[in-house]
Amino acid sequence: MRTGVKVTRIASRAGRRPPWSLAVFAHNESGRIGAALESIVEAAAGRDVEVWVLANGCTDATGDEVRACATVLPHLWLVEIDVADKANAWNVYVHEVITSERAREIETYFFMDGDVTLERAALALLASSLDDVPTAQAAGGMPATGRDRDSWRARMVRNGILAGNLYALRASFVDAVREQQVHLPMGLVFEDSLVSWLVATQFGRTKTVGREPQCIFCANAEFSFRSMSLLQPADYPLYLRRKWRYARGGLQLEMLLNVLRARGLAAMPGHVQDLYVSGPLPSRLRWVGLDTPLRLLAVLWIRSFRNRS
Repeated sequence: MRTGVKVTRIASRAGRRPPWSLAVFAHNESGRIGAALESIVEAAAGRDVEVWVLANGCTDATGDEVRACATVLPHLWLVEIDVADKANAWNVYVHEVITSERAREIETYFFMDGDVTLERAALALLASSLDDVPTAQAAGGMPATGRDRDSWRARMVRNGILAGNLYALRASFVDAVREQQVHLPMGLVFEDSLVSWLVATQFGRTKTVGREPQCIFCANAEFSFRSMSLLQPADYPLYLRRKWRYARGGLQLEMLLNVLRARGLAAMPGHVQDLYVSGPLPSRLRWVGLDTPLRLLAVLWIRSFRNRS
């Protein structure tokens, strides 16, 4: 394990480890991570699941609250990562935490965020969906809450984009990620969209999705989260930071996919800053509705970063 990564076994029942493995991404999720882990029990619908909490860059009590869940889940590990970055945590889980020996035992991989709770049987439904569609490499969960819930669900299906809050990957797909040494760029905001692209295009080998579905969605495999409210002034700065983060994330993804389509997976950058410095610059003139001014600011920010570098 690399420097800056510490793995602690919180709970491990004797006997063979389960064929389901779940990564929970947590950055300063004190006050929420306990409920997230407790929801996994009913989401698994009686099946055992191995749970790895990827606590990345936490400066609060997230780790302590995970340790307090030793009696909640029979197979629980805490992975403390110095760097606060979800894409990096994804790489740590897929390429380092899961050993070659362990990978041979896993049938289905699940991924969820530490600030959501899973609805009853959500994991079992995702696994069942993959069983029902042998060609599918990924199955996406759906939001049960949120003001934009219905349109969000429709966009996910229409565009084939997984929500990083909850999705499942077939073991054969993760095996291919490991074999091809595909690492997500550090700093990438929409890591779930990149995973969706890798699934849909079979690692960039096809330009469009074929007739056989690679990514499916399960309407009943749901996750919940607390929505921001106009009645909560404390949510205002959080909302603005999220909007700015999403504006940069959209440009990152646009630049990255242009690179991968033109040059293949070998051109995958190690960090999004490499894109800012040498990637194809996005257009300053693109209408995206009310978010157009914010997108323009993000484009100018990237151009300024390039000039400074």
